[in-house]
Amino acid sequence: MDKDILRMQTDEIFKTDLLIIDDLGTELTTSYTAEVFFDLLNSRINDKKQTIINTNLSLTEVQKVYSERITSRIIGNFTQLKFLGEDIRVNL
Repeated sequence: MDKDILRMQTDEIFKTDLLIIDDLGTELTTSYTAEVFFDLLNSRINDKKQTIINTNLSLTEVQKVYSERITSRIIGNFTQLKFLGEDIRVNL
């Protein structure tokens, strides 16, 4: 992929008014992806951009997968909402 196109796409993720991160914790987590994720979260928080994070991980599991810096940003800047109910994927 062209580096300019990749940079433009990355800029859009950082600057979009609302970013929805779906299924956090299912991605391949490396030190590089964790650093980019921290930079993304931190930048969006500082810029007061809205972000929604969806995950099946508990806060304890998030702390095991991600660094303390990432976890503290999530705990300190997001409202946790728990959705309860049957998993519709089980009956497929």
